[in-house]
Amino acid sequence: MFMDLTARKYKFIEEFMKIVNPKKIDRLEEILHEEINKTKIVAYTIDGNAITKEEYIKRNEEALSSFKKGNFKTQQEMMQKFTAK
Repeated sequence: MFMDLTARKYKFIEEFMKIVNPKKIDRLEEILHEEINKTKIVAYTIDGNAITKEEYIKRNEEALSSFKKGNFKTQQEMMQKFTAK
């Protein structure tokens, strides 16, 4: 039997209300929060653009990869760049 999304949600709620085990409720809450947090904004760029958790993780992985390849400047190099007259 095929149900549209709204009907499936209501059916889920009906079944959810029958659960009496608190540990099962905890697990379902974890799943719900995981799903919500996938698209939740966790940061903003310097330009004010929103960054999701997935994008934030991706950017950090790219930065780590770049660092491992040697693409970075030391504190001394940065100080020379900005204090040079």
